[in-house]
Amino acid sequence: MRRPTRSIAAAAVLSIALAACGGGSSSDGGGAGAPCPVDALESADGPVQITFWHAMTRANEEALVRLTDQFNDSQSRIEVTLVNQTGYKESLQKFRAGLTSGDLPNIVQIEDTGTQQMIDTQAILPAQSCIDASDYDTSDFIQRVTDYYTVEGDLYPMPFNVSNPILYFDKNGFRAAGLDPEDPPSTLAEVRAASEKLQGVGYKYGWGLKLDPWYLEQWSAKAGKLYANNDNGRAERATEVVFDNPTGVEIFTWMQSMVDDGLAVTNSASGSNSFNNLLGIRSKDVGMTIDSSAALGTIEQVLSSGEGGGVEVGVGPMPGPSGNGGVLVGGAALYLVRKGSSPAQQAASFEFAKWLNSPAVQADWSASTGYVPTRRSAVDEPVLAEKWQRSPNFRVAYDQLVSGPDNLATAGPVIGAYQAVRDAVLIAQEKMFTEGLAPAKAIAEAKRGADAAMLEYNQRVGG
Repeated sequence: MRRPTRSIAAAAVLSIALAACGGGSSSDGGGAGAPCPVDALESADGPVQITFWHAMTRANEEALVRLTDQFNDSQSRIEVTLVNQTGYKESLQKFRAGLTSGDLPNIVQIEDTGTQQMIDTQAILPAQSCIDASDYDTSDFIQRVTDYYTVEGDLYPMPFNVSNPILYFDKNGFRAAGLDPEDPPSTLAEVRAASEKLQGVGYKYGWGLKLDPWYLEQWSAKAGKLYANNDNGRAERATEVVFDNPTGVEIFTWMQSMVDDGLAVTNSASGSNSFNNLLGIRSKDVGMTIDSSAALGTIEQVLSSGEGGGVEVGVGPMPGPSGNGGVLVGGAALYLVRKGSSPAQQAASFEFAKWLNSPAVQADWSASTGYVPTRRSAVDEPVLAEKWQRSPNFRVAYDQLVSGPDNLATAGPVIGAYQAVRDAVLIAQEKMFTEGLAPAKAIAEAKRGADAAMLEYNQRVGG
């Protein structure tokens, strides 16, 4: 595997790894030098039992259960037990609690933003040590994905479910409004214009706006703008955010104007209302929205079951501000747990993670869910090639990711206190919509909260 180095010239390649959740190096406590006992599985007596904590739901969970059963049935050395933790935040919270209680899995699925936090637990076995010990070839992986999770030259988790944001819309609504369903909006101005036309044919709102701090991250990257200082945390640890720039104000202003003018309706990004933006398309209350490509499998499942309500779902690349940028790598990855795991369990976890990343399994996983395959050769597997031929919507996220530019903006921010920064952005967004806080003031308030969180984290870890 190519190991990028942290230099200004190579920063856009290397530090995609760090974009998840921490500006620190491997010396911050990740245990990058931990040996991987790859041979321990051979001397194990009987099948090695491992527990896998995941956060998949509906169609995605059904696919994971099916694939895990397939793995268990395909060999007799390892038996995997799945435990659903209901969500990414819950998985990370329970893992942290388990560091004290001892209730830990052998392999855990953690959201893309959690990389540095997982390194800092000192409880994980870096995938890189197993890759090196077994001469596992990663050259077929999408380089941008492996780089995303690579810190100081070491791949910490094994990639698994890769996603990015895409545009969802009702093709029938577009046709009724005189819009071209094969040429959906690509800019924020075009989204506004299309929303006005959709309201003219009976939609309550043209746009479903999920209250998610992720919008500011993704649209900043789309515009080619940095989110944090020190080259997005590439040159050295980030100490403050820099999204309080004209693009950030433009993003907040656009969102507020869409809501104030009755063109958009908001919904929470968590809890029972978190899918209202997508459900609104089905009920014809909403004409368009942005959400994860990972929702495609569930959406297709709903439509095929007769719940679609006459909607023909269209998918397009994520619209956003103009600029030399692209989408960020999203989704989650698989961490091999060292603490509390026997050598045989560590080896078994790596074997299972490798199997999940095999081209055939990644093709099946992508075709079933909408996640982007981690391997380039997976696109040639019949199950995925046929799926893309039959349902072109499933290819949009892959093309969007591999065709996007690799630069400091699309690498994403390297921030230790990632969730706390997101919380600060969300609070400011909510004040803008519920209290009438002006966009420029909301951005400034988000920066103050984010900078305070980053300072506290950096001081705590010695950064």
